[in-house]
Amino acid sequence: MLTRGFLAASLILLGLCAVGGVIFLAGSHREIPGLLLLSETSRGNQARSAERATTSLQASAENALPSEKLNLPILVYHIVRPRYPSDDRAVRAIALTPGTFDAQMKYLRTAGYHVVPFRDLEAYFRTGAPLPSKPIILSFDDGWSDQFAYAFPILVKYHYPATFFVFTNVIGRRGFLSWDELCQLLAAGMTIGDHTRSHPYLTDITNRAALWDEIEGSKKTLEKHLGVTINEFAYPFGAYNPAIRALVKKAGYRSARGDYFSGEQAANRLYDLSAMNAPTTTALFEKKF
Repeated sequence: MLTRGFLAASLILLGLCAVGGVIFLAGSHREIPGLLLLSETSRGNQARSAERATTSLQASAENALPSEKLNLPILVYHIVRPRYPSDDRAVRAIALTPGTFDAQMKYLRTAGYHVVPFRDLEAYFRTGAPLPSKPIILSFDDGWSDQFAYAFPILVKYHYPATFFVFTNVIGRRGFLSWDELCQLLAAGMTIGDHTRSHPYLTDITNRAALWDEIEGSKKTLEKHLGVTINEFAYPFGAYNPAIRALVKKAGYRSARGDYFSGEQAANRLYDLSAMNAPTTTALFEKKF
């Protein structure tokens, strides 16, 4: 739930964003293979940048962390908008209408779930900070502008915090969130997470400097423009390995989200948190939760 200090925090964040967002590095944007920007002819391909199930290689346990486990689902949303006649099967597999998304958020409340941000999960494992009963985390991937237009007002309606994982090369482009919209999300109590610079398969990158730029360079870009520390990371396509996980930790993130789903989190897996794509119907959602 959003705190009583929301208004003051909102004004501070908007001020920081106003300063950090003056310079827009449009020249750093480059074409991203396999990703189609939204247009009248490409909306049906919006699912191409969605996370696809891959086999994630698990790193060894971190001995410094306790082995305690916690039942806390992490939901991943990609597309929340009205249906279009051009939507293909791939889009329909991950797309929710605003009405369905609203119904799911309402169900979480009536079923007694408490929506929390990633930082509460991190604090639980690192310091023993308490969590409410039936905690759950909401996250959005890729930074589509439809998320701001349709999902964001519903989140505000229910006072639910969510994390928006964005990749920096497309910020401000047609169909994607702008820097100003990211600032508005922050001011409303949402969290911005990092999804790399160009949304690549990180496991395909053999140049260590290029890999570091995707992981750490994108973090610095977000922090420069938004004036906040970026603490959460999501692996594009769910693709990572122990070496990539180690770089994410080295870059200063406090957690990272994978894509396999068990519903169970563990202190020694803060950098490969379990998550699932949200069911696309209310009936499936209620059955799952």
